[in-house]
Amino acid sequence: MNVLQRRLKVKGGYEGTLDPFATGLLLVGVGKATRFFPFFSHLLKEYVATLKLSEETDTLDPEGEVVETVPVPPLKEEKIREVLKGFVGEIEQIPPKFSALKVKGRRAYDLARSGQTVRLKPRRVYVESLELISFEGEVLRFRCRVGRGTYVRSLARDIAESLGTVGHLIELRRTAVGRFRVKDAKEPQEITHGDIIPVEEALYWMGTLKLDDEVGRKFLNGMRLRISAPEGFHRVWVGERFVGVGRVTGGILKPERLLPRRLSLS
Repeated sequence: MNVLQRRLKVKGGYEGTLDPFATGLLLVGVGKATRFFPFFSHLLKEYVATLKLSEETDTLDPEGEVVETVPVPPLKEEKIREVLKGFVGEIEQIPPKFSALKVKGRRAYDLARSGQTVRLKPRRVYVESLELISFEGEVLRFRCRVGRGTYVRSLARDIAESLGTVGHLIELRRTAVGRFRVKDAKEPQEITHGDIIPVEEALYWMGTLKLDDEVGRKFLNGMRLRISAPEGFHRVWVGERFVGVGRVTGGILKPERLLPRRLSLS
């Protein structure tokens, strides 16, 4: 992030995080466009994961210490695909104890590193798709598309358990967020101002509302407006200028995030 800020001479931030051992796509915003990041949190994320069976680490990744070893039973690809199908849809998942979730006001990973017992409650997460890429020896590669709050490390742990063994991730790469794909991304040191995607384009899943100047002034002043439009979030233009995001509820449009001037997101 610091490289990008220095290169473009702008302040910025990023949406979501990647585990230290992981690679792949990270959405970065510049300027006040970062205020739109909450709207991106619902986008499904796609990962390619490599799962090492037979060994579980305390962190569920290659940076931890091995805490359990279990022989891998004879497995066929048909059996693995059957197990993976069982994790598609809404599932219950226990997050890793080495995570940023808070337990009584403290980060779980801080408690775990200090040797304290960490017990995290199961929570519902969503897995849209889960497919086997390859299986050789004790190494299983899969691709998954998951919703907000899903830990792929926990998913890998649970897959290994369902296969009659234990396991941990040795590689994890985020390949997509929504329709943004890593194959179209650039390294921070390669990005130029010409690569910046305007906010109104980045919010591609939202509807479009165009207001005339008179109605637009009311909207920009925070007024709620009666309007005939679908429920949900919309990108709003006043005349030819994109001004921010509004939300329609029960036929009423209200401002959610406004821009004082044209800003962008990359």
